[in-house]
Parts: sequence; C-alpha cells; structure tokens
Amino acid sequence: MKIQGRDCTLTVLKDNEFIPLPYSEETVRLTSKDYKLPSCIGRRNREICIETGKMIQGCFVTRLEYLCAKALFLLLFYNEQTFDLYADRIFEKIIYKNAVIKSFELRGDNNEAFKMRLDLGSSEDSYTDSWPVNIPSLSWTRCRTYYFDGHKVTADLKVLPLVYRFELTGEFKETSSYKIKLYFPLSDEQYPLKNKIEKVTLVMDIKDGVSVDLYDLEPDGEMVDINCADTVLCNQSFNITGPVVFNVRNEKEYLQIVL
Repeated sequence: MKIQGRDCTLTVLKDNEFIPLPYSEETVRLTSKDYKLPSCIGRRNREICIETGKMIQGCFVTRLEYLCAKALFLLLFYNEQTFDLYADRIFEKIIYKNAVIKSFELRGDNNEAFKMRLDLGSSEDSYTDSWPVNIPSLSWTRCRTYYFDGHKVTADLKVLPLVYRFELTGEFKETSSYKIKLYFPLSDEQYPLKNKIEKVTLVMDIKDGVSVDLYDLEPDGEMVDINCADTVLCNQSFNITGPVVFNVRNEKEYLQIVL
C-alpha cells in the first residue's frame, strides 16, 4: 500500500503472531507527558515545561480483509491488553511497544470496503524501539476485501430497503460504550416508528459467514420522521445497550467474539 506517496507497511504483533494490515493512513507517534511551571509576575522567568515521560498517541485506518478482520476484533476484545505495532515508513522503521486501544470506529459506505479506525493509547510500559537486525521488512499480501452491501442489513430479522452508510463506534474507559449511526432513505418500510430495535445485523461477507450483530439499540434522541411524498435522506444514531458480537460461521470455523 502507498501512504502519502510512500510504500509503507503497518503490522500488529500480538501473542507472538505478526498481523500485516492493509491500511490507508496512520498518525501514530510518541509524544511527551509534561506539566508547566508558570512564569513569575514581575520577573523575567519564562514558563517552564517539565517532561515526565512519553506516551503513544494517534490512530491507524485499515480496510477489512479475510486475514485481518478476526485479528482486529480480537484486539478490541482484549482492549486492556497491550500489543506492539511495527511501522515501516521507508525512511524509518519503528516499533511502538505495549500500546493499547482507546476507541474504534467501523464504518461502511454502500459498495465500498469496510474500514476500521483504531485509536491508540499508552500503558505504563509503553516506549518505542528500532527494528532488530533479524526482523526483515514485513510485507502485506493482498487477499479478498470485504465490501459493505447496504441492502443486506437486517433489523429485528427484517431486511431494510437500504442503509447507504453506517458508523459503529466504541470507547473503552471504565465501562465500554458503543453507538451506531445509520444513514438511510426515509420511507414507511424503514423504521423509524419503533422506539427500540432488539437486533441489527451487518453482513460483512456471505462466503466466509462473517457478520456483526448489535443488540438492544435505543435511539439517541427522537426517531427521525417526516411527512413528505419524496425520498428523503436522513440518519439516526442509536446507543447500543446490549453486546456487540462478531461472528464467523462457515464450514471450517464457528467463532463469536463478544464485546
């Protein structure tokens, strides 16, 4: 992949397994933790910044493919555990050690590839390092990409006419919280007359049997409604009060990852 005009790679190392990622951009960096001593009134002392340590910040974006989708959802499941990120930016090769996930966004536009953004943070043991001599350049192998089909979204087992975009977000603090925003043309066949949706299913890939189930969706504010004869494009946000479940169901594997 080419990032900002350069051939770069980004690879996750978790449990001694290297997971190359097809990604579009990244802003991962090491920044300073510090506090400031204010200048004294009436004197020439300038404000002083005292550095107390370093922390990992930033995010990366990757589209979802067969080889990386399950691994990324497992990172979300083990969000309190650390992992390493190998960044090859051509002009430098750097390892971000012991990073953690603070939040994520899974999004899809109709007929476009699923994309996931992971926002990174630091643990007490985070630092950066250069690549060991015995670690070669890590390449990413192209495989089948998952594309979002807005005609295959179901709400309470009913297929919705069209969801042309969605944004599923999650934040990991003392308690995890999840939200989804659905974009759709408003019609009588679509919600939004119900005050709650018990289950929404996002199909990621039929061949591999990969999907995401969202349970107990409550509207964030009033449900969208309009009295108009023409088609109106709108969006609706929901708080997900139940689990978020990543499924893999095929002849070789049956897996559920519950967030």
